[in-house]
Amino acid sequence: MDSGLYIAVFHLAAERRIGVGRLGTFDFAAGVYLYVGSAQRNLRARLARHGRRRKPLRWHVDYLSTKATMLGAILIDGDRDRECRLAADLARLYGRAAERFGASDCRCAGHLFYAGRWVENSRDERRGTQMG
Repeated sequence: MDSGLYIAVFHLAAERRIGVGRLGTFDFAAGVYLYVGSAQRNLRARLARHGRRRKPLRWHVDYLSTKATMLGAILIDGDRDRECRLAADLARLYGRAAERFGASDCRCAGHLFYAGRWVENSRDERRGTQMG
């Protein structure tokens, strides 16, 4: 599959204030972020670019991905028409991280979601038991 939808998963180690081009400056909490995107072709190259820290800043996601670590991506078969519906589905589960982020070519409220803090280990500290 070299085209389709994806959810890129990023981890931001510490809280940061990040300028996102003309979109403005936003405060990002430490934790995991989900970015919904699509590629009509060269999907793997697009994801590889998202994973690189050094690159020209072209898209909104570039400003985050130069500060955060890309953990991976979930690939979804589908065309660009489903991208905004996927973002709307994620919006029901997670809060939008920055209004209009990743949505300069559509009418969505945004395509970046904050999924919460990173779990540093697999121990449930409240009960002292192993999870999983």
